[in-house]
Amino acid sequence: MNDRFIPGQRRHTGLADLHMHTTYSDGVATVEQVLARIQDHTPLDVIAITDHDTIEGALRARDLAAKHDYPFEVIVGEEVSTREGHLLTLFLTKRIPPGLSIERSIELAHAQGGLAIVAHPFHRLFRFSVQREVMERLWRQPEVHPDGVETLNASFAGVGCYGLATRFTRDRYRWAETGSSDAHTPTAIGSARTTYPGSGVAALRLALAERQTQARGGYWRLREYRHLISYSRAHKGELAARRAQLRRTDEQIAQALEREPTLV
Repeated sequence: MNDRFIPGQRRHTGLADLHMHTTYSDGVATVEQVLARIQDHTPLDVIAITDHDTIEGALRARDLAAKHDYPFEVIVGEEVSTREGHLLTLFLTKRIPPGLSIERSIELAHAQGGLAIVAHPFHRLFRFSVQREVMERLWRQPEVHPDGVETLNASFAGVGCYGLATRFTRDRYRWAETGSSDAHTPTAIGSARTTYPGSGVAALRLALAERQTQARGGYWRLREYRHLISYSRAHKGELAARRAQLRRTDEQIAQALEREPTLV
């Protein structure tokens, strides 16, 4: 699972980190700080900003990337809080509200040309982890299959789950595998990543479709946990206010979308 991660090293395969957070949700770093960290300290060629239940930070990252000559491409993503657990959605143009079923969330991602990847599944103690019975339910419904499974998540949400997630994804579900940092601090970015043939967004998307991706890397170090805990304590009120603001509109949106067959 582990391979050596050296910033600036040239590789024959692409490197992507498809799960990270900014101050638009519960991350420590601003979008600008995240992009600077990736540029100066990682060899990643594709990244996805996946804040919780919002695409504002990802849209800002995309716009900044369009103005700068970054050595990586930015995917607009969102970590959606479905009723059954977290779902990474990529290549979005519209936000997907939380509180929907995982099937409906996958449908809404696909309806706008996006992809859906189950985040950090099988963790029995993490309440936002999609459990095996839900994975089996998805497997029995080909029309709402996810496009991949995050078999390696570098945060506490992925500890102890890599073997089980990899085995089921490869041998039973046969969906694409991804590895991601789930970074909430800049230094965690790239700690786990997805490798794929070629480089760039187009090659990554093709590799996901053809199940040619692999999860590589390790887990957060102690300093990442310390930084995150310190930040969360210092900004507790601000984070709570932002979550409350989102909840005020999410219930109405979710109820409306449950009745709609497609996203318009």
